[in-house]
Amino acid sequence: MRIKLPVASGILTFVFAFYFSTAPTGIVYGQASTAPATDPPASTFQPAMSIGLSSGTHAFFGVDATLRVLKPVNFRISYNRMRMDVEGISFNASSLGFSGQSLILSSDLDLSTLGLIAELPIGAKRSFRLMGGLMINLNNYINVNGEFAEGVAVNDYELTPERIGTINVNYTTGSAVYPYFGLGFGRSLGVRHLSFALEAGAMVRGRPDIQFNSTGLLSDNAQNGPVLSENFKNVRVHPSVGFRLAYKFNLPKDLFGLRPGAEGTSEMVDAPVPEAENRVEDAPKEQLTDGNPVLPKPATPTASPYLIVKGAAVDAVTNAELRQAYIDLYKVLPNGDKTLERTGPYPTGQFTLGLDPGDTYELNITVPGYKPFKKVLKADPGGAAKTITQHFPLEAEQ
Repeated sequence: MRIKLPVASGILTFVFAFYFSTAPTGIVYGQASTAPATDPPASTFQPAMSIGLSSGTHAFFGVDATLRVLKPVNFRISYNRMRMDVEGISFNASSLGFSGQSLILSSDLDLSTLGLIAELPIGAKRSFRLMGGLMINLNNYINVNGEFAEGVAVNDYELTPERIGTINVNYTTGSAVYPYFGLGFGRSLGVRHLSFALEAGAMVRGRPDIQFNSTGLLSDNAQNGPVLSENFKNVRVHPSVGFRLAYKFNLPKDLFGLRPGAEGTSEMVDAPVPEAENRVEDAPKEQLTDGNPVLPKPATPTASPYLIVKGAAVDAVTNAELRQAYIDLYKVLPNGDKTLERTGPYPTGQFTLGLDPGDTYELNITVPGYKPFKKVLKADPGGAAKTITQHFPLEAEQ
């Protein structure tokens, strides 16, 4: 018994319909962050990383790591597991030309991938993302087996299911890597720790390679495989709709070197060196004789014009000094703009700053496990140079 091409096409159509109808549309893990979606200024760029879980038509289960180490692009590596085994599905074979007959189908598929994706956040709130990259095949096949549930009557003779035989259709592609394009709604690295996002896109799979095998009276159908491959050569787009829940944590700001906009990381501000009076290079040439060279007068020590602030980050409740502080000091200009004067890590939590009299500064302190601290500092323009000691209390994160 030979199955005609329309019958084989109907079986393959069922294969694709079966796969996409059984793929999950997503699992809601939690609610989106309600924190205001605003980013810090470019000069306060904060490296961060999020670990995400996802589910959808790209994966029954997915896990990923997303890195923010270079503005404005995020980078993601993901493992997407799409593995399933199904047994005993009853299918009405009347659409294949067998009146009143049922096929018992079993299927297994494995379309697991490794993803390498770049994201470009767009908009003021950065909650809309363009995504693009590659999906690398780890496994790549859909296999369906079918056999008749009952015998088939031919004149006065009934053929048993075993006599009729079985049908096997195997789908794969020749490509090891697929391009991926998508859109993300919601942040992949949230303003706070938890974030929730919807992501939609498509993988452009390789050209289908379909093999058609059968046994018993259904044998001699292998030639249908190349014909089906040709008929389905344009069925290459694998849609992807999924949900993602992620947890974000900040990375050390100096993990990848000096951040954009940073101008230095030393702890002490060096006061300008007073110019020595009557330096040799400034003396008139006629005063520099071979017999009596003119020597510079010794420099007169002068007091530092700076207000020296010796600070320490402390716990707001216990007043205990905190360690692993990161300091950003900005000078606030008359027009409201800010320039970064000092940035860097302070492992002991203690730091020393020099403030110009009359200038206004903004001090930002970041300590892991504590809320970011911000304070405006201003040195008295008429005050004498002096040193003060001050503690800056930080509240623990809830």
